[in-house]
Amino acid sequence: MVAVIQLSIALGSTAGGWSLDRAGYQCTFMVSAGVLLLAAGLFARTAAARRAACA
Repeated sequence: MVAVIQLSIALGSTAGGWSLDRAGYQCTFMVSAGVLLLAAGLFARTAAARRAACA
């Protein structure tokens, strides 16, 4: 699990630096918003599956 977290930190900072260099600081916020929406969707899907499995 620690390796996954370290990999995500490394990839996140690399992707953030790349988007900053290519499109400016506004792009980094838009990419972050997209990741947030993706994570929220995955959370909702997982929560619904767990509720269905417990019922």
